Amino acid sequence: MEPGLARLEANTSGIIKKLIRDRNIKFLSEDEVAILALFLAVQFVRTNEHRLRFEHLGKQLTQKLRGMGVNEENIKELTGRAGSVAEDKLVGLRSLVEAKEFVPHFLNKAWVLLETTPRNPFFISDNPIGLHNDMDFGPYGNLGLAVKGIQIYLPISSTLCLNLLCPTIAEEFAKAYDNLRLLDQVAPGLADSAMKKPAFARAFCDGLVNGTPIRVVEDNVTLINSLQVVYSSRFVYCESNAFELVEIMIRDNQKYREGLKPVAG
Repeated sequence: MEPGLARLEANTSGIIKKLIRDRNIKFLSEDEVAILALFLAVQFVRTNEHRLRFEHLGKQLTQKLRGMGVNEENIKELTGRAGSVAEDKLVGLRSLVEAKEFVPHFLNKAWVLLETTPRNPFFISDNPIGLHNDMDFGPYGNLGLAVKGIQIYLPISSTLCLNLLCPTIAEEFAKAYDNLRLLDQVAPGLADSAMKKPAFARAFCDGLVNGTPIRVVEDNVTLINSLQVVYSSRFVYCESNAFELVEIMIRDNQKYREGLKPVAG
């Protein structure tokens, strides 16, 4: 599988360099967007964190079944895994083969570029695709590629981050953009006086429509960087030696020393 992955990485590298150079998401062709979506899908399942997640879930399920008195032969049949290193690697390889099934979930999002300053850079980690959702669905969870309200983040440089938004979020911003333009025509200055952060709201709307980078505030950068810490298995990288956020998060919660792990009910 390595030659195919190498070709995908080479093609994606050129696209990311183009994004960094041109600084406009709208300049990408349909083919380039499709290649980048496939890369995102592969990266989503290729990480060590993804493999460990299923390994951990399998162990929890095995313990649960043993506690219920299920014999070992039936446990193996029900979990579909032997628990060996070879079996775990096979699961990882199967995930790569099936990664293309995730591509539509990346393509149906609204794609934007987020921008920060060199003084407040983006992190990246060994599991660089971070998921965030402001909506609360209770016990059903809110993190998934197809979940309503999902926001997907992938830093592509120390100052640029690719952000994929749920269509419902994009629709709200599109409506806001139309309302802003209408208010500006009817009563200049009225819209700005009614918003808490008018400059940011306008920049976000412009970026969504025109594809230009959206300058984010410090709180947004902190959120995006915190996702890199939460999702990472072992390593977090930064262009500068600015790891205070990592230290604070680990000090406050030791679970951030490891990647995300599902909890069996």
